[in-house]
Amino acid sequence: MMTGTPSVNDLSAAYRILTLLFLLLFALYDYRHHKIRNTALLIFLPWCLLSVPLAAFHIPLFQALLASFLGFISGFLLLFAIAMATGGIGGGDIKLVALLGIPFGASSLMGVLTLSCMAALLYCGCLKLCGKNRPDHLPFAPCLFAGSMLFTILTFCRF
Repeated sequence: MMTGTPSVNDLSAAYRILTLLFLLLFALYDYRHHKIRNTALLIFLPWCLLSVPLAAFHIPLFQALLASFLGFISGFLLLFAIAMATGGIGGGDIKLVALLGIPFGASSLMGVLTLSCMAALLYCGCLKLCGKNRPDHLPFAPCLFAGSMLFTILTFCRF
């Protein structure tokens, strides 16, 4: 018997945890090969789209669709603009962030990206402290995993 109001739906929590598992696989592959395969992203797409009907349990369907669409577009456009300006972001990272915008929505995706960039800076700082040179190519999927995991923990625990 449960008392009080639950802050998180079990189905929503399971979805977020499995999404983190997908991101962990992306992170491991990106760390080893500095690449995110389009095939893996196509497999990840239906999983991301599953978040829309899950969100429709809590909010109206139109609002869930709009939030997912805006998350997808904002994630894609932000990283695409940065890639065009600097050339420092790979196409796989752009597509992965766009897909993450579907389950997270635009505002939560910005929190995830902020934490991910902080993780990237921490990684580069640790390399510098260890006396190693700055890497030419930084795999961003591990940073996205770290940022997503931290954001999910902070969201569910409501710190």
